[in-house]
Amino acid sequence: MKNEVSFEYIAKDILENKKFQKISTESHHGITRMEHSLRVARFVYKIAKKLNLDYVSATRAAILHDFFTNKEFGSHHGLIQGVVHPDIALSNAKGEFDINDIEANAIEAHMFPLSKVVPKYRESWVLTAVDKGVAIYEQALYKFNYKKVTSKINYSISLIGILAFNILTMEHK
Repeated sequence: MKNEVSFEYIAKDILENKKFQKISTESHHGITRMEHSLRVARFVYKIAKKLNLDYVSATRAAILHDFFTNKEFGSHHGLIQGVVHPDIALSNAKGEFDINDIEANAIEAHMFPLSKVVPKYRESWVLTAVDKGVAIYEQALYKFNYKKVTSKINYSISLIGILAFNILTMEHK
């Protein structure tokens, strides 16, 4: 592969950012928001590369998709957090980094269909699908009894994978 960019190289400037480092102490799905974001990003990196997508933009968006602190929610609690946090994450990302159109849409749309923003790029769909699969895995592993829900998780992840594959292989108009 020519000019391949490593995950570590893509992540370096983001991980060194002081504001971004604050998410390393934020709880998310039973682990830290940083751990969650990096788990999502590693899967997105691999899948986007395999599909010959813009894996650099997809990976950056994945690292930044939950770039917010709990304090930034203000009075928003519960399900509404799922609706508003992509906007907060995008605002934070734009305030700290140069964000391209793919990255912006992927961050803003990653909670689709809960959020009103629809993924416009294949890279956005990859992040949306992977984030859901990882969230199911993390919730089961860290918050619930994993053995009792393993079959449901595998079924859910399979459905998400099938959906993502169908979306990614459809003709882009």
